[in-house]
Amino acid sequence: MGESTAGKSRAAFEAIRAEFPDHLLAVPSGRESLPAVAAQLSLSRRCVLWLDDLERFMGPSGLTLAMVASVTTSARWHTSIIATLRTPEYERFTSRAEDSLDDQGRAFWRASRDILRGAYIIRLDRLWSQEELSHAASYAEKDPRIALALKHAKTFGVAESLAAGPELLSDWRNAWAPGSHARGAALVAAAVDCRRAGLSDPVPHDLLLELHHHYLAARGGPALRPESVDEAWAWALRPVHGASSLLIPAGLCDAGSTYVAFDYLIDRPEHEPIPTETWNILLTRTNSSQAWQVAYEAYWRARTAFYAAVESGTVDDVGSRATAMADRGDYAMAIRLLKDEFDKSATHNSAADNRWLQHQLAVNLMLSGRVDEAETIFESLLQEAERTLPPDDEYLQVVRHNIASCMGRRGDLPGALACFRRILADRERYLGPEAMNTLATRGAIAGIIAKMGEPSEALRQTQNILADEVRALGKDHTNTFETRRSLARYFALTGDFNSAIDALQALLPDLERALGADHLEILDARWDLARYHRQKGNRPQAKRLFEEALAHRERVHGTDNEGTRQARHEYAKFLAQPD
Repeated sequence: MGESTAGKSRAAFEAIRAEFPDHLLAVPSGRESLPAVAAQLSLSRRCVLWLDDLERFMGPSGLTLAMVASVTTSARWHTSIIATLRTPEYERFTSRAEDSLDDQGRAFWRASRDILRGAYIIRLDRLWSQEELSHAASYAEKDPRIALALKHAKTFGVAESLAAGPELLSDWRNAWAPGSHARGAALVAAAVDCRRAGLSDPVPHDLLLELHHHYLAARGGPALRPESVDEAWAWALRPVHGASSLLIPAGLCDAGSTYVAFDYLIDRPEHEPIPTETWNILLTRTNSSQAWQVAYEAYWRARTAFYAAVESGTVDDVGSRATAMADRGDYAMAIRLLKDEFDKSATHNSAADNRWLQHQLAVNLMLSGRVDEAETIFESLLQEAERTLPPDDEYLQVVRHNIASCMGRRGDLPGALACFRRILADRERYLGPEAMNTLATRGAIAGIIAKMGEPSEALRQTQNILADEVRALGKDHTNTFETRRSLARYFALTGDFNSAIDALQALLPDLERALGADHLEILDARWDLARYHRQKGNRPQAKRLFEEALAHRERVHGTDNEGTRQARHEYAKFLAQPD
């Protein structure tokens, strides 16, 4: 496991060649062929099953614990499974838990997580240690490629350079220039965003062709003087120095040839948000198992696309509907749906499904202000989890994090801070410092510190968290947006209202794109903007913004909504104050 171009595939190949020279090597083309390959291998005496990019083999009709057992547990035969996995894909099955998944998604997520729990994991860093560099230097005289890679080893990894990663990234960026390879660059952009949107399967030729028109048009369309379609495909598939290419052929499916984007291009932090057209096309053009993957990722990056998937029935279960309702502020309906489902199905559900329903119920109780009820459920869930799960299971930290949140909401700030710090130490050890949930715990700690009267320290920590989130999660992740809003709040608490206003004004367009103009986060952020202008002393601007935000809130939630009444009361107090 490691970053793209850390050398995972080559290391796996060399390990197989060194340790299993007389074994049969099986390399299935994709998820669909895996069951047949596994069945055949269960009859072989010595074999190795190689799953390069393991995420392609997980999910519906993919790798299962039963399949792993059938292949590897024979007393008379020797069979090994070797796989590679990018770090962001690994974190999908650890950091994000199962809170936002529908029924089908949770089942696939659990199966994949259980497989990874049973694996022996070797982490490969992109940048090599001094010992590794010294060892590579002993081969430099015989191989000029290694010598060249070592010259850039402080900036790029050796394997990264050997795979031509930086050069291909540069080719892609430069291809957008007028008269270059803009259409080819658009095809690559479409393939990259398919992976970023959660589609782990190779993408059919026709789907990439359909998607690429949006990327080409957004960059200038005909003004770029794009090449022909055939020339674009030839350019995107051309290897650099015999290594990798921007698009990589991945076999055939019912729709024809399929392709994947070169891994190195996917995890770059500078990516622009995935276009709305891409989300919409993927949710309508993919099969059900692929659609839930896309909808799951949309929850974190384009909440409007997640809503569309729920409303259209593409993702259709109680959990998804409750998640969509709660995210829009209707906690009462979400609680009712979840409670009704639990009461109706508790005797038929698995223990894991009942646990998930209770957990989601407690989350919504907490968010709706019923903190004591929520904490009681969380404590019960934690006791059960501590009895039945291994100590490094991330679900334990998820529940503990929510218990600490309850403590903070009922005013026990020192207790909450101590809990969050213990959780952070565990998450840094088990997940790593830049995993999504680790970063969320750091954000919670900063929030408690601000409430305890140290906004300057909270601001300092949040600035560091934001830099790490942009690098690890991307600038279009909704957690990144939440951190940017916290940053504005801490600027205001330190008296720097200009920075608070600038931060919020920069954030609002991104929030609207990801969440929709009527989302509760938008309403609250607009209200905060009016407050910061009031605190700065800009009364006319504050008055105008308060009026606009109040009218927006009344239009979305009505005049009798509790949040609307509170806003109206605050605005009345503002008007009553002397100029």
